[in-house]
Amino acid sequence: MAENDLQFEWDDEKDRTNRIKHGLSFNTGASIFNSPTVEQMDDREDYGEVRYVALGRVETMVLKVVYTIRGPKQFRIISVQRANRHEREFYYRATFVE
Repeated sequence: MAENDLQFEWDDEKDRTNRIKHGLSFNTGASIFNSPTVEQMDDREDYGEVRYVALGRVETMVLKVVYTIRGPKQFRIISVQRANRHEREFYYRATFVE
């Protein structure tokens, strides 16, 4: 369980596939929720469930995590990958504090 009391679940086979494809585990992706995140609903298509995209940092990387909510403070991670340049710029603009 993360420091912020969120609980995470995922499909182990999807986690394995994600590690092969993107070089990142779902456990690493869950770590973004220990720092400021920028989140929005993913409504690009009908997935049969409400999905969200979160951008957040793990060490020096900005990651994009797609997830769905299963219950209070319970997230199911669907994918994790490094944020592209546009997503990184958006994240830094959204979380910049003077």
